[in-house]
Amino acid sequence: QRVRRQIATDLPDYLGQLLVVCRVKLSQASHRAQETELAQQLKDADKIIQDSLSYTRSLVAELAPPVLREFGLLMGLTWLAEQMEQHGITVTMQVPSSSFHVEEDQAILLFQSARELLMNIVKHAGTKQALLSVVTTPAGDMLTIRVADRGRGFDHALETRTVGKHFGLFSIRERMEALGGRLELKSGLGQGTTASLILPLGSRGCAAGPVESDTGSNQEKEEGQPNDVRVLMVDDHPLVREGLRGVLEGYEHVHIVAEAADGYEAVKLAEQLRPDVVIMDVNMPILDGIEATRLITQTMPSMAVIGLSVHQSHQIERSMKEAGAVAYLTKDVAAEQLHSAITSALEKKANA
Repeated sequence: QRVRRQIATDLPDYLGQLLVVCRVKLSQASHRAQETELAQQLKDADKIIQDSLSYTRSLVAELAPPVLREFGLLMGLTWLAEQMEQHGITVTMQVPSSSFHVEEDQAILLFQSARELLMNIVKHAGTKQALLSVVTTPAGDMLTIRVADRGRGFDHALETRTVGKHFGLFSIRERMEALGGRLELKSGLGQGTTASLILPLGSRGCAAGPVESDTGSNQEKEEGQPNDVRVLMVDDHPLVREGLRGVLEGYEHVHIVAEAADGYEAVKLAEQLRPDVVIMDVNMPILDGIEATRLITQTMPSMAVIGLSVHQSHQIERSMKEAGAVAYLTKDVAAEQLHSAITSALEKKANA
């Protein structure tokens, strides 16, 4: 599991980012290509890289879903529920109102167990509806993940004596016991099945509160042309920043006023320089792009933030927009769409 996590981290952080930069460079070159044959070759190469990016994302999702790795168990389970549509079942989610925390190793095993239980519904339950609920006790000392269906069910008494036939459930039970928890099953022929993953929580997680902005900074915006757009570029990969800067520098009215490599630095530079637009990577050290976006938009609501990520994820996009971003782009299309996204974001802010 550690090897899977490491590979799932390295693929998007290194290979994925390099493929993105390569697409940006090809996009710039294709605009200058005059010969029809050369232009077609560049287009073909870009298609190959785009396919490579898609394959990389699929492989990463199989190894360790980025949503689970970056945003925790609850977001990972929400992503899982949506993904089950591809297997022909609709999963209804019920989530707790209070936050909770589980260790990364626990979250991965809980996620895998929930996925296996949902796949059992696909294979054996004979129904296209399922419920995935997450419940915590009022004291926050116990977590229950419940997977339920109203399908054909099975004889629970036989399940305990036929390990081979129900090896998946046997494996989940051992997995939960190794975590200090347990698996509870309720089922009957024609009565559906409810499986509960129950885990004691060592301590409750707490949501990070807002960080106070440095409102003492009185540095004014640099003077420029009335239609100039001042952009702060935030990404922890220098090559990506270089590639996107090269794209935007092709537009006379767009000026990169600064670059940042993490969310904390981005918040400070936004306070000092007051750019019109912040291009914000999601996955960064120290402070991630979602929290940085929340802090910037809370203290500087007139500033337009555009989210940027190597991952195609509805959960990440939704989280960025809930934090205050006005747009969200994946890096593989940023070369073609970033300028229009900036224009659209400024229009939205002006009409807000």
